[in-house]
Amino acid sequence: MITFNFYYDLYFWLAFVAVVMGFRLLNFNAVVKNLFLCVGSMLMILALPRFNLTSLVFLLLLSLFTFLVGWLLSSDVFLERKVAGIFVSGGAIILLVTTLAFFKYSLLQSYFFQNIVEMKVGASEIIFIIGISYSSFKMIHFVIESYKRQIKQLSLLNFLNYIFFFPAFISGPINRYNQFCEQLVVKKENRLLDDTRGGVERVIHGLFKKFVLSTIVSSYVLVNKQGSIMQLSGYDVIIGMYAYALYMYFDFAGYSDIALGAAKIMGIELPENFNAPFLKKNIQELWASWHMSLTRWLTDYVYWPLARFLRRNGELSKRPILLSNISIIVTFIICGIWHGESSNFVVWGLYHGIGLSILNIYQKQKRKIRNKFARQYFLSRYSKWVGIVMTFNFFALGILIFSFDLATLKALLTRLLF
Repeated sequence: MITFNFYYDLYFWLAFVAVVMGFRLLNFNAVVKNLFLCVGSMLMILALPRFNLTSLVFLLLLSLFTFLVGWLLSSDVFLERKVAGIFVSGGAIILLVTTLAFFKYSLLQSYFFQNIVEMKVGASEIIFIIGISYSSFKMIHFVIESYKRQIKQLSLLNFLNYIFFFPAFISGPINRYNQFCEQLVVKKENRLLDDTRGGVERVIHGLFKKFVLSTIVSSYVLVNKQGSIMQLSGYDVIIGMYAYALYMYFDFAGYSDIALGAAKIMGIELPENFNAPFLKKNIQELWASWHMSLTRWLTDYVYWPLARFLRRNGELSKRPILLSNISIIVTFIICGIWHGESSNFVVWGLYHGIGLSILNIYQKQKRKIRNKFARQYFLSRYSKWVGIVMTFNFFALGILIFSFDLATLKALLTRLLF
């Protein structure tokens, strides 16, 4: 079977054209069109170098389980049995989170194989399923919205297309079920030319970011420097830190542009994932513009549920800023853990959580200031640009935490500061 990397290989684009043509030509019948998309997406995913039939079958079985749970929660079975619905949805979410953790974190797999099944494993035996992070988040969203009885156009075929839609399978964006499935109906208007024009333009922008701009800065990125990091000068470290921030943006935003453009050519709109994050005046606005689909998911399914839970505490309900800050910090620690299993990712999440909490307190105090000159400064373009510079530096400094284990980070900061 032919294998190819998404967006890198000519074979991908040839296969993509074939899928687009079939999907567009079958627009006369929704079932046939969506069945073709489902099969086409699975074949495209199977062509990924590190994705095999076993991985596909496992994800398919997990998807079928999730759909069954969602179907039960959306039916009348639990309409009058709220406790049972909470138990079923909670159990499904625990299973999905456990599955995600098992396949994402090598430490859990090593412990499982060595202590439970008593089998020695090495790094080569660690199982990783491409797309498991985003697929799991989509499934958790589906279960929660099913429990709330908010799922529309419920069908197994729609759900499988939602999970396996290949342009968004590897790295998102994390779209929502209802928004995606309402686009799978037969469309009377023919927007092929407009969709193709807009989609191709977006793909070109993405390719330029991912393969030109990211390549230009990649040689300056701190983790790509030759030799020991401790031998670099302070200047090299700072340039490497800024270069890594730009590289992450060009690489990930470029991928998102390609994914959105490819979906657009097929007539599917995916949610925006980046909105000029490095031109935002504070870290809150930056995170509202960086990996936006993940930020919204964490806000909806971690921050707000936790905030509502904490609000039941009488003392915390009287201190909304403290309540919000606790929820922010926990949410970003979870965000850090989602990015990787090393302890530096937890610290990275804590770093951003504390930064957002300080901003929360600052904004509350700023609203109390009545000094005329201070109010004019807050509204001036100088304040905006000072905020942009400080925000970018805060984010870039966090890249050091994101990039290195804590021992290396401690030694590096000690050398730079002292």
